[in-house]
This record gives sequence, C-alpha cells and structure tokens, in this order.
Amino acid sequence: MQRKAIAFGPVAVLLLALVCGAATPTERGPYAVGEARFLLSDAVRGREIDLLAIFPIPEGAAPRPTGGFPLIVFVHGFLLRGDAYRSYADRLASHGFVVALPTLRMSLLGVGHNVLAQDVRYVIDRCLAMDGESGSELYGVIDETRIGSSGHSLGGKLALLEATTDPRVRAIAALDPVDAASPGVASTPESPSVAPELMAQIGAPLLFVGAELGAEVALFTACAPEGENYRAFFEAARSPAIEVTQQGVGHGQYVDPGAGLLLAACARGAIPDDDVRASATAYLTAFFLGHLLGDAWTLAWLDERLAADVGQGLVIVRRK
Repeated sequence: MQRKAIAFGPVAVLLLALVCGAATPTERGPYAVGEARFLLSDAVRGREIDLLAIFPIPEGAAPRPTGGFPLIVFVHGFLLRGDAYRSYADRLASHGFVVALPTLRMSLLGVGHNVLAQDVRYVIDRCLAMDGESGSELYGVIDETRIGSSGHSLGGKLALLEATTDPRVRAIAALDPVDAASPGVASTPESPSVAPELMAQIGAPLLFVGAELGAEVALFTACAPEGENYRAFFEAARSPAIEVTQQGVGHGQYVDPGAGLLLAACARGAIPDDDVRASATAYLTAFFLGHLLGDAWTLAWLDERLAADVGQGLVIVRRK
C-alpha cells in the first residue's frame, strides 16, 4: 500500500512543531549528550568490536521517558570507523536516541558480510544487556522495544542484512548502501546479495538516501555501482519505503571530516559536504522520530522538507 504525503504546508508544520514544543530535525534536540566507549568481546565467535555509544542526558524540560530511549545502531562504511559518523549520532542523541557507533574488524583481504552482520547483532544484544547492568553507563537507558538501525555504504547493507533475521529492528535508514561483496566482486555465500533476494524478509519502514554520483567511476571503479546501490534496495523493498536521491552528491560526502583517504576514490559533487550531511541528518532524524517515537508531526515535516527539496532540484523522491 502506498503512503500518501500528508498535505501540510510550511506554516502548518511550523505550528505543529510549536504546539508539540519540539525542535525541528534540522536543529539540536532538547537533550544534552554524553558518551561512553566499550570493547565488546564475543568469545564464542572470537570477535572484538570497539563501540562508541552516544546517549541523551535528561535535564530540565527533557526528562527520561518511561521505558527508556530508543536504540539506533549506526554501521560504518568499508574500512572506516564508527567515529566517522559522530555528527549523526550527536543530533540523534539530542533528540532522545541512544546511538551505538561500532567499529567492526575488517580488512582489504575481506571479512564475510554474514560475520559482520552477526557483529551488528552482537552490538544490539550487548547494548540491551548493558541496559540491565547496574555498573554500566547504559544502565536503565534503553527501551528494548524500540530499535532502529542505520549505516553508510557497506554499513547500510549490513544493517539491512542483519535485519532480515532480526524482527526487533523496527525502522531502518540507509545512506547510499552498497550490496556488492567488495568493489568489482560478485556476491558469495559468505557475503550474500540482499537485494533483491532477501529484502522481502524486512517488514520495517525503510528510508534510502542515495548519492546521484555514487555510480560514477572516479578512479578504478564506482564506489556504489549501478545495480548494487540504493536503487536496487528500494526497488526490492516492501512498503513502506522512501528513496531520496540527492542530486549532485558523491558517495563519500556523507562522512564526517577526516574519515580517511579511501573515500578520495569516490566521485564527488559540487555541493559542500557540510550541506550533504546536514540534509541527510535531518532526513534520518525525522524518520526515526516518526517511526520509533511515534511523532506524527515529524513525518509531516519530512514530507514537507522533501517536497521543498524536490522543488529546488536538490532531490528526487520515490515512495512505495
């Protein structure tokens, strides 16, 4: 079933925000933000994961909600680190989300995507376990019934792959996800294709934010090849799903400054990186507020923002 856009104009959406007493997704939310670092060790699988957790700190008019805050696991791209997406986590945490930024152990020689997807699940499991451990910085913080996932590039695929067998995940937003096993390499049993083969197993609402220039070759190969990029995921997705193509944007422009030289191999657009991240962060924040916290006005805001960006030629939007 196709979800129709809610017909709120800019003034109506602003009034909704004022009535709700909420900051818009383009602004910092009402919560102060804290952080904690962990080394997670899965002795059964022999895997270690570095984890940076960014979480809201209740104060003043922004109290801790009954049951805790929703959890979002945000997975980094190939050979990057969780810290490279801290700006997204800071914004989300300020709006009332606990954000887990894992750094998964991988190398140029390759680690199977099934293994990495299990790492993502282990992060979810450990965050929920630490919510019940009185000595943990995450003690009593997380609402285990409200879990979302996100990721960029390979991380977007891993978030989706993990969710194919994890019904706990209630909303997924992927930034220019790439389905390929590795650049120029076909899928393997250890790194299976998700789109179209596995997408029917995901029933959660989906948001795909894609870079128009991701399929362009800058050096040796495209960073998000056609047929392996966000379009393939969207076309195979169940409803409800939104695809947002950011015009004139490159695959590496979603990452915070200083992420590394690897992304220099990706085609880049003329739009400043800060503007790309600002738009993507606002889309993700509104999407998760709507689908994990039930804030209907933020979904109306997202509809209005996307319509405005379409009008300015900044994005192309498809829905199902």
